[in-house]
Amino acid sequence: MKRVRIAVVGAGRLGTYHLQKLSADPKAELVGAVDIDAGKREQAAATFKIRTVRELGELTGLLDAVIIATPTMHHIRVAEEALAMGCHLLVEKPLAPRSAEARALIALAAARHRVLQVGHSERFNPAVAAALKVADRPRYIVTERLGPFSGRSTDVDVILDLMIHDLDIVASLIPCGLSEVRAVGVPIITTAIDMASARLQFEDGAVAQLSAGRASLEPSRKIRLFTVERYVSIDCAKREVKSVRRLPPDPSSPWPQIAGEPVEVPAGDPLALQDHDFLECILEGRKPRVDGAAGLRALELAEAVEKALVVPLPGTGPRA
Repeated sequence: MKRVRIAVVGAGRLGTYHLQKLSADPKAELVGAVDIDAGKREQAAATFKIRTVRELGELTGLLDAVIIATPTMHHIRVAEEALAMGCHLLVEKPLAPRSAEARALIALAAARHRVLQVGHSERFNPAVAAALKVADRPRYIVTERLGPFSGRSTDVDVILDLMIHDLDIVASLIPCGLSEVRAVGVPIITTAIDMASARLQFEDGAVAQLSAGRASLEPSRKIRLFTVERYVSIDCAKREVKSVRRLPPDPSSPWPQIAGEPVEVPAGDPLALQDHDFLECILEGRKPRVDGAAGLRALELAEAVEKALVVPLPGTGPRA
């Protein structure tokens, strides 16, 4: 069986997860890991029995693909280097620090005929994937993504760190443009925005209300979809889906009837499914579920939220 020769750039917490999934995937030939931190390189080498290097260029000629799990500020530099080496790319979210850089990267990958996938792994969450199959024509979407402070991804605010997962899901469900954005946020632990709430209204009238925070005592990853026919509730962490549907009119009743409907959620690890999809896209020459264009749209929505963001200052509220 043909396998993809692949390396992970960035051997931190997320990069290590990628290494775990790739080492168990029969379609991957895990060549090595890249990190400027010698301690992380040593840990990866000892754990996965692979070659580890400081710079990606040291693996020139040995790779078909690269997964980029570095801090966001380094995505473009590493991606350009990997494309120059002829590699296919999976870039962790967000695709780039800003949308202009993302567009340039998409164009470069297209010109070199390389696969460009973006690491919005929540789309591969079996519960989310199952729910999106039945959530037709959503009119109102509510999301909540909260977690305790981890010390990771502090080079970006909570919108690019956490909310962008849900912005990507919203973008996949509502293809039209924005008509209005309102947002509020506050820094709590870092100097960037750590807690934020946003209301996005789209040109077709659909509304999404999103909350994200990285300074919460209790984690929560939930999505609620109100469609023309259904209410669908997703617990992303527990990988559970609940759905109720409006039934055809009953002449004997003045009110519409509703009933629960089962939504089967298959087993599966989102990150493993995502990385496997990347490998199959390369081997089969097909388009990724979350391609560069999808990553760009999520980033554009994130920028719209950041632009609309209001940060309340102490002592500026109404007085009695």
